[in-house]
Amino acid sequence: MNLQRIAAVVVISGAVLGGASVVALGAAAYAASQPGPEPIAEPASGTDGGESEDEMASYLASLPEAEPGVPTAPPATPKAPPQPGTGVMAASYNPYLEPSDPEYVSPEERSEYLGEQELVRQCMADRGFDYRIARWWLEEDSQPVGLDFETSILWGQALLGEDHPYSFEGGCATEARTAAEAGRAAGTPLSAAVPPDDPDLPTPRENWLAYDDVIRQCMGDKGFEYLYSEFWNPDYVTPDPFDVDPQDAMPDDLTPEQEAEWTLALGGDAGTSAAYRWEDAGCSGYATHVTGRDNMR
Repeated sequence: MNLQRIAAVVVISGAVLGGASVVALGAAAYAASQPGPEPIAEPASGTDGGESEDEMASYLASLPEAEPGVPTAPPATPKAPPQPGTGVMAASYNPYLEPSDPEYVSPEERSEYLGEQELVRQCMADRGFDYRIARWWLEEDSQPVGLDFETSILWGQALLGEDHPYSFEGGCATEARTAAEAGRAAGTPLSAAVPPDDPDLPTPRENWLAYDDVIRQCMGDKGFEYLYSEFWNPDYVTPDPFDVDPQDAMPDDLTPEQEAEWTLALGGDAGTSAAYRWEDAGCSGYATHVTGRDNMR
């Protein structure tokens, strides 16, 4: 039988069957490379191809015996974990602070943005809410910590408008943006003092990896694999054309049922209403809470 043809068939099936077909392909490829017993001679013309019991016993006796305890195929080699990026792909690299990077945020841009943020802070104070001036290039958060769900909604509406989260117009952010645009048009852009960069502060990438690591540990405790990835690093884009999200943390060899279980473990079933509880939001809700990203008690 043509084992190369078997391998080709398995490749085609792999697009549909997933991980099991990959295993079958490996087995077929290994078998194709191994020496096997001499083929049984074709029956002579005019015979029915049958063999006597003595002939079959003689043939079986000629086959080499497998050594006890020795597997018939080599064990699968564990896939080496991906290595963290280096240089501009390193987690410690912040493109917004590197003058040679296209995404660099200049001191002038930072100053104008912080001037606009000061207007937002004053507007929010007038409406009875605290507002923390945040530097987006460091992924800082403006919402104060310790708000319950209802207060968090009211805070968002004061900042982004009464129709938030369905609209982002009408709140303090819109008022400050309008003032910033007017100042820029008049040649007098807003400005504020820019704090010096703190080399000890984690970068946005490092914050994201720390958050993802909490999820990974939580998922592992529940018996699920959560893949390591770096969203800024093209080395972590899967070459699988059938993968909807080429950088997601879900393993690619799960059945539909396993995918559903994995998704439930990650996101839980907490809903989005005022009854939201991070305890019901799976590993994602847990990680969001313990890293302070939901700003809730």
